[in-house]
Formats: sequence, C-alpha cells, structure tokens
Amino acid sequence: MENLDYLIIDGKKRISIQPQRMAVYLQSKIVETVDKNRDVYYLFFYKDEYLTALKAASVRRRSHLEKAFKHGMTFPSAHPFCHTVLSSEGTFQKRSFNQMHTKVQKQYTPHETALILTFFDAFIPKRKLFKDIQAYFYQYRRNGQLFAAYRILRILLDFTPKHSWVKQTANELGYAKFKMMYQEMAGTLWEKDPLFVEKALFARRKKHPERAEELIDFLNKEERWIDALALLMNQLIQTSSAAYYNQLQQLLNNHYSHTDILFILEDLYQRIPNLELLQYELLHFYLKYHHLNSSIQLMNKHQMSLKDEQWSTLETMLENMDVVSADIQVEELNSYLASLFKTQPRKAETILQKCVTQLMENRDLSYISNWLAPIKENYSQSLVVKRIEQMKQLSDDPDKQRQLGELYYHFDQLDQAIECFSWEMEMDKSDPLPVRWLSKIYLEAGKKEESKAYQQLYRDMQKKANA
Repeated sequence: MENLDYLIIDGKKRISIQPQRMAVYLQSKIVETVDKNRDVYYLFFYKDEYLTALKAASVRRRSHLEKAFKHGMTFPSAHPFCHTVLSSEGTFQKRSFNQMHTKVQKQYTPHETALILTFFDAFIPKRKLFKDIQAYFYQYRRNGQLFAAYRILRILLDFTPKHSWVKQTANELGYAKFKMMYQEMAGTLWEKDPLFVEKALFARRKKHPERAEELIDFLNKEERWIDALALLMNQLIQTSSAAYYNQLQQLLNNHYSHTDILFILEDLYQRIPNLELLQYELLHFYLKYHHLNSSIQLMNKHQMSLKDEQWSTLETMLENMDVVSADIQVEELNSYLASLFKTQPRKAETILQKCVTQLMENRDLSYISNWLAPIKENYSQSLVVKRIEQMKQLSDDPDKQRQLGELYYHFDQLDQAIECFSWEMEMDKSDPLPVRWLSKIYLEAGKKEESKAYQQLYRDMQKKANA
C-alpha cells in the first residue's frame, strides 16, 4: 500500500509527516512519524480517538511509549491497520499537554482520563502526572465514592507501584474488600472496572489462554476490531491455534477488501511462516489474482499439495505466462512438470517450452540440461528435452552453427541465433541461407536497417547464383 504523507497543525505551522510504524498496545495506539528534517513525532490515540502529537528526540526507558513498541503489536506504515487509524483524521492538531488534558476531561470519565495521562510519561514528568491522577482520587474520596477512588488507586499501582503513598493508601482497611475483589478477578469487575480487567487479561493471556478469549470477546463488543485483530495475531504467533485463525479470517472479511487482506496475511506470514492454514490462504489469494511468482515460491518452500482446481489455475497461468516481459522464477518447477508429463504431456510440453525459454535468458545449456533431469527420467520423448540435448552437442561443433542457430531461434534467443548464423556466413560466404536467416532475425529484433542490409545481400547472392 502507498505510504501517504499527513499534516500536523502546530499553531500556524503545518508540518508534513510520513508514518513509519504503529504500535497497538492495551487501550492505546501510537504512530511513529518523521518530518522532512527526520525529526520524530508520535501521534497518540486512546482506543481509536486521536489525542495529540508530540515531538521526541529519544524514548524514555520504561515509559508507556517504550512499552508500546516493545510489548505491543507493531505494524509497518503501509499496513492497512495503520491506514485505518490515520484515516480517521484529515490533519492532526498538536495540542499542548494542558490543552489535551482539558479536552480529554470533557470527553471521558475521570478514570479514562487518568489512564490516558499515563500514556505520556515519556514527555511529562512522572511527578506531575502522579499529582494530576491523585487529584481524581481525592475528589472521589471527598464525595464518599470509595470504590471509584480505589479504581484510581489501581491505575496508580500500575503507574507508580513503588510509591510509598500509593502502597500505604491501597492497604488501608477501608479498601480491603475492593482489594480482595481485584485479587480474585471477580466476575463483576467487567462491569465495575473494565479498564483494569482489560489490562489484567492482557498481562495474563500467555499463561492463561482463556483470558485471551475473554479479552477478544470484550474488544469485539466494544467494536475495537483493530485491537481484536492485533490480539488475535499476537495469540496466533504464540499458539498457532486454528480457532484464532478462523476468528482472524472472519474479522478481516468483515472489515477489509481482498487487496488489504492479502497485505495483512503477507505481513502475518513474515511473523509466522510455518502456520499451514496461513500458507494455504495465501496460496488461494496468489492463485486467485494470478501472482505466479509468489505461488511458485510458496509452493516450493513448503512442499504444498494443491486441489484439482488449484492445479488447473496454476497450469493455465503457466501456459499463458509471457516469458519476455514477466520476471518468472521457474527454477524449481522441474519436479512439478515431471509429474504433469505423466498425466497431461501436451500441456506439460507447452509449459516446459516457456520455462526453458525463460531459463535461457541467464542460464547456460549445461545448467538447463541438469534442470531437465527429472523430466528426462519420466518423459524422455519431450521435444524440448531432445532439442536441449542436441544444442549441447552442436555447441562444440563449428560446422553445425546453422542448426544451432535455428534451435536458439526456436527458443526466442535472437542474440545467440545471430552469433551462430554470423559464424556460418563467415565460414561459407557463398551460402545465402545464413544471410536470409540474419535478415529475418534482425527484423524480428526491431533492427530494420540491419535487416534491409542482409536482405539486399541475400538478393545479390541469389542473382549471382542464377547468373
């Protein structure tokens, strides 16, 4: 996919940026971008909502930003997920931290606001963020809303777990029943504190796969399908589960075009190349869209077996391939063709002719003869095989260059054919046949002046012979 430029609006300044990669991590998405001076800007999103853009010279260790790109799922800038996230905004307003904080407070609950503030510890002093979040705690406690206050404490326990005030306050007797509820991961927590449960399930998903299932269901209910897809991919990398793959397929089909799905699957294949379900899904797309090279490479790498209709599609692609304009990699097709000769020798011969013609562009006759070995064993009567063996014998015989030239011409190797007929013409200046061939080949090669010259020479030789 095309990597588009986007704009950051910073007061009166308009900064053109180009995305580099995106991290999907818990409730955040962060897109790393660069401007024309190679300065780095990070675009922050809460779930799917844009927050602000911040310039960074470096990434603070153990910050949310570092964790996102270290522990989250990252995607290249050309990935459809990245395009989906960025397409929600035409341009990106750069807000100061205070502006962003004010906007977020109006849009979200205090608990969501507190969580969002923790995203920015790479840019804002942790002490300030702590004070801002602590203020929400005191506000709830003054109002007698102890559980709401404890929810803020849980955010601070994640954010500053070693802070003495946080540890002391969280252990106060008044919060004991809430503490027990969180430790036991009570079922009511989904309703009471989904922010905490989402983070807890994410942390426990590797040791407890059922937790990942819960989290995927939750993300789907919230219609956060990029988050769900990223988590499914992460789980697939860990488990290679067919159930996860089927869920992934369904979500992709619901939200993306076939072109985008192919890009997404190719990206996933780079992460888990040995997942058989993925291999066959990719092959399905490659055959459907006639990506011949990709089909051949995938088949050969994984020794894949094809259904009858897939074989038929592949054979049709090979029969119709243009060896002149297409960069088709046929080196590993010999075993497949050897099998095809057993059932459909005529079709196999047509494909073999094209493959050998393509190989001749950069391989010598000895290589091609060795490449043909599996076919010789199964179908020694192949005309292509016979011609290559004949060419090997003729290549060392200076008296048989005309026959060799005719065979090179048969495989569309015009330069080699010209060399052979030129040699033959020099060896026997009275023979008009090599001259006639040279006129014909130069014309087919688009060299009209040379063709005319040899045509005139041929006529002169004919007149002289008939005089």
